[in-house]
Amino acid sequence: MFSITIPLLFAFLTVDQVMNYRPPGDPEISPDGARVVYVANGEIREVPAAGGESRVVGRGSSPRWSPDGTTVAYLEDRQIRLTNRAEQLTRESHPIEQFEWSPDGKRIAYLAALPPARRPGEPTIEGVNNLPRNQIKVVDIGSGAVTEVTSPDYSALGNAQWFPDTFSWSPDSRRIAFTHRPHARPGSHHKGELAVIGADGRGLEIVLARPGYDGHPVWSPDGGRLGFISTGRYDWVRLSNLYTIDLASRTVRNLSREFDESVKQFHWQGDGSRILFLAQRGAVSQLFAADTRQGGVRQLSRGADMLSQLSVSRDGRICAFLLTNGTQPPEVHVSATDDWKPRRLTEATRPSVEGWSRLESSIVRWRSFDGMEIDGVLYKPAGHRPGMPRPMLVIPHGGPHGVSTHVYASGNIRLFAERGWAVFLPNFRGSGGYGERFLRANRFGFGVGDYQDLMTGVDHLVEAGVADGERLAISGASYGGYMTAWVISQTRRFKAAVVGCAITDVPSFMRTTDVPDRFTDYLGEDDRLYGRHSPSTYGDQIRTPALIWHGDLDARVPLMQSRHLYTQLLKNGTPTELVIYHGEGHGARRADSRRDLLEREWNWINRWIK
Repeated sequence: MFSITIPLLFAFLTVDQVMNYRPPGDPEISPDGARVVYVANGEIREVPAAGGESRVVGRGSSPRWSPDGTTVAYLEDRQIRLTNRAEQLTRESHPIEQFEWSPDGKRIAYLAALPPARRPGEPTIEGVNNLPRNQIKVVDIGSGAVTEVTSPDYSALGNAQWFPDTFSWSPDSRRIAFTHRPHARPGSHHKGELAVIGADGRGLEIVLARPGYDGHPVWSPDGGRLGFISTGRYDWVRLSNLYTIDLASRTVRNLSREFDESVKQFHWQGDGSRILFLAQRGAVSQLFAADTRQGGVRQLSRGADMLSQLSVSRDGRICAFLLTNGTQPPEVHVSATDDWKPRRLTEATRPSVEGWSRLESSIVRWRSFDGMEIDGVLYKPAGHRPGMPRPMLVIPHGGPHGVSTHVYASGNIRLFAERGWAVFLPNFRGSGGYGERFLRANRFGFGVGDYQDLMTGVDHLVEAGVADGERLAISGASYGGYMTAWVISQTRRFKAAVVGCAITDVPSFMRTTDVPDRFTDYLGEDDRLYGRHSPSTYGDQIRTPALIWHGDLDARVPLMQSRHLYTQLLKNGTPTELVIYHGEGHGARRADSRRDLLEREWNWINRWIK
């Protein structure tokens, strides 16, 4: 007798290893550009911008330097603490969402999330006593005294899912600019107005009120203007541009009119001559500068990396950010803004990715049915050989305005690729990052052009010998869940599917979602046409085994949507399971839910595809 050892081609990474992924976050560069603080494994750490050893300065999140660079404020258990004193600064009864130092360093303004006004035992009156609101308060660093700046009768800022929002101090520390909203619910950004109020709570002034989204006001260094972002009109399917408003003349200027991509968070340079921001360019992102005097936008960075969480020194010459790509996990980097040479400061992610393979990844491009160029991100297992097609998992993103970016693989991408699968993330029409025309290209066409984009991408990879056309699976959530349900209602090429928090019956969804206006902008007013975009309309054709999951508190896509699909599949005799995550809203957020889902996703797909 004799034995031979056959080497494993693919490492069998465990779910626990995938769940242990711990990248850093919240990089914040000091005003003079000399030091950077960031969060890693719950610790606030400080590192020289020139490189060197880091040290722990606290535990929590959202570190922010004082204007003189001597102290760091941060959140711990939703309260503000300072690194130069033992006791916490605030004892707020409501969760603190964000905060900002006054320029003179004597006070901190913060945003407290107020609960709805409904009293215990009182029935809910829709739109009356169930509206969440936020309130700006100011705490004095020396005395600890708290001033209520805005009234609880309206909301300062609100839900920031689609566009960021903030408040900011005037350079003289006397006033605060913010977005004045009726409430903080999703969709309230379209009802926001730019406002200014005294730091003592007096003198509320609305400086810009017009239809559509105007928000994220940031004071210019000279105090004469506000920078802000806006869609320019009431329209959910539209890019956000960078604007300024002169506070004396009320003159409004669009600085990014020709840029053709959304501007979100941004930073004024110290002399006020330009504004720096990150923006998508397809599956990667870049650093840009908008000229505040002449207008126009110039790209400052280079490369094919994904940049995020930008922080800029006071003079605008150096910035800190997270950088990742297909082979590098996210780490804190710094670079001069006008001489782009990113330099890594941390290796915080390394301990959590020990033993992970170096996957092959790339951005792939193809022509769709109508000649439109589409791209997506492809991950292949380590050691993949040309001419040896692999089983392939397709993951359509949410939104539909989302975008799959070329980043270091984690989550289900990592799990499947480490276990020998190719993983494909198509950026079909309607995705963000490709300009406004592409963003609006699936209006009135859910499940039409975007479906063809996805399928022609799959065909491209099958023909290229990357994917085995007989071993295809698809898994998505939110709009990605809708796309998954739609795909299996149109074709039987996929042998397994995982459908998460998905729209399955458009007519009933439009009457029960918390943001009906958003989807009216996508699908139009004529509800007689909604059925043609519903997976349920073609539900009797579905034969692909489908694992369906949903959160029981989902207000965006109510749980009944998943029950609808589940009932149809049972009637068909199609193998299916319905998993309901209790206490979850739109998506699986808690670690225990995500771990359970990851395990179920692998087991379900592996059950039907060997």
